[in-house]
Amino acid sequence: MNKTALLQTISTIVGSKLQLAVLFSFLIFFIPAFVHQQFLTGPIINALLILSFIYLGKSKALFLALIPSTVALSRGLLPLALAPMVPFIMISNCLYIIIFAKLQAKSQTKNFLAILLAALAKTTFLFVISKLLMEKILVATLASKIAMMMSWPQLWTAVVGGIMALLISQALQKKYVSR
Repeated sequence: MNKTALLQTISTIVGSKLQLAVLFSFLIFFIPAFVHQQFLTGPIINALLILSFIYLGKSKALFLALIPSTVALSRGLLPLALAPMVPFIMISNCLYIIIFAKLQAKSQTKNFLAILLAALAKTTFLFVISKLLMEKILVATLASKIAMMMSWPQLWTAVVGGIMALLISQALQKKYVSR
């Protein structure tokens, strides 16, 4: 069946689309607040961003994309030196969702490729911005470390999170729609 049937089934299980939005908001807000390991938090947040797009739509997902980096900075997951990067991290999360939205297809293989391309775009954006911005305001050694943080770890967390989201969505579709 299609996404609409799946959304109706999930809405019935959760109670309503509003409750699903509240659940995603709660998780996106509290996971960075309490889980201080980027290699755990990053994939979970990226998965939630893709799942929020799949089940709530682009506008709600884009709104939710603004939350995690602010929470991560305020709770100490992001070093204070990364504070100037927060708006760009927000933009990169939105870019991740928008590119996935444009490239998604009915084929799961194409969706995996869409995740990879969205993750590459997100990572490239963050790396370039971090190089340009941080080299202007920080000493070279610290700027270099921040640029490294905005490279392969971002790619890894975006790819893993996106794949997790696709697998979760596929499992839900098989369980609740294929009946």
